[in-house]
Amino acid sequence: MVAASLSGTSAATNPRIVIIGAGASGIAAATTLYRAGLTNITVLEASHRIGGRVNSVPFGGDDSPVELGAQWCHGEEGNVAYQMASAFPGLLKTSMIVEEEFLVQSDGTQVPETISDRLWALSESILEASYTADYAGSLGDYITTQYRAEINSPQYSDINRELAEQFLVSFHNSERGRRAIDSWFDVATSSDDDYEVTEGEQALAWTGKRGFSSILDILTGTFPGSTSSVVPINTLTSFNKVVNGIHWEGTTDDLVTVATEDGSRYSADHVIVTVSLGVLKADSRTMFTPALPTINQNAIDGLNFGTVNKVFLLFDTPIPEAFGNIVNLLWYEQDLQTLRQSKHAWTEAVGYFYRVDSKPHVLCAWLNGVEGRQAELLSDDAIKEGLLYLLSLFGKNYNFGNVHAVLRSKWSSERFIRGSYSSRSIATEHLQTGAADLGESLTATDDLPVVLFAGEATSVKHYSTVHGAIESGQREANRLINLYE
Repeated sequence: MVAASLSGTSAATNPRIVIIGAGASGIAAATTLYRAGLTNITVLEASHRIGGRVNSVPFGGDDSPVELGAQWCHGEEGNVAYQMASAFPGLLKTSMIVEEEFLVQSDGTQVPETISDRLWALSESILEASYTADYAGSLGDYITTQYRAEINSPQYSDINRELAEQFLVSFHNSERGRRAIDSWFDVATSSDDDYEVTEGEQALAWTGKRGFSSILDILTGTFPGSTSSVVPINTLTSFNKVVNGIHWEGTTDDLVTVATEDGSRYSADHVIVTVSLGVLKADSRTMFTPALPTINQNAIDGLNFGTVNKVFLLFDTPIPEAFGNIVNLLWYEQDLQTLRQSKHAWTEAVGYFYRVDSKPHVLCAWLNGVEGRQAELLSDDAIKEGLLYLLSLFGKNYNFGNVHAVLRSKWSSERFIRGSYSSRSIATEHLQTGAADLGESLTATDDLPVVLFAGEATSVKHYSTVHGAIESGQREANRLINLYE
């Protein structure tokens, strides 16, 4: 057994703190602690890099990356990521996706904007009404019932019934991606009661060579022009450290012992766990000794952690501008049945294509649900062939040139992530649990917090977002800072 000693002074002045995970929440916790003078920190990261689900990757031969993980900064007021980024003019810009969002049918026909606007307005109004509706069924039951009742009213008599049903399926696919769910029939109508949308533009794209990863540099004080003190995050972090044990009660001197797969052991006064909800779902029952209290375990079991994936295609010619910035796919039933009988059946996971900011040669497909997870097992050639088949239907009026490269995410297969982001489900309601329960600290005999939980899934109001992850890391760091003041 390798003894991994954490040097430092007594806990009263500089406690030993282990942070598990170097994603946005882990880095936010580490930098907040370090700048407050609690510098006896060790960050254990299972992979070879920092960032977690923030993963900006070079693609396409120029200086700007693409985002395999978190894509846009959502909102401005009350968004800590926006507040930090706004100190650097030009770092954020409104994404091109806010304009020219089209509905396209599987014969290549673009739905007239006057009709698509009405369909979107109707569906969004029903979705908003669902948040306060006293309805016992699922979100899917509510939306489909209300939508069909409205669409069959005289107000919408000019809209073709087949088109209306095609849109309902497409809207479901859009919601699957937004919530990282397999089906809206698995979600209760009241599931988003506690979620708070930050005001302002919801699709702000990150510019520059680092893309969304710029937020990591801002947190650590290494972004050019930063006035914050530099926190040596790479020095504080031990990489390729896969935690497989957290002994948090009954240890010598009330210390927490953290074990990793390579045989290392770390003793700490406090541990902040920032791993994804997907990792907790897979490993929580074997990771903690003693077992987690029911309140934490119910939250892990009840909260949803789904997967959305991206596939980036690099073409040798620019994406035709007339194709649209976002193209939502509306299937004719006959075309959909043909797809389901073909080798490209997995492409039903594709909710839409979108153009990538500052990447005129790149088109991205957004994959949802079960089929999207299944696609992770396919080869790049099979993925490329399937997406080109979709473009032959929905983009039949355009020339896309030849594909030079494919880049894709595989979030559910990533052992140290196991999904994309958290949301609520009927199981959440059934267990009467939530983010606050997941974030409940484990306490020692003197009621001091010894194991703390952070990460976007522990954010009550901003779960599923990077700003929620950052807030949660700062929240738990400040809990310890206040303790030692």
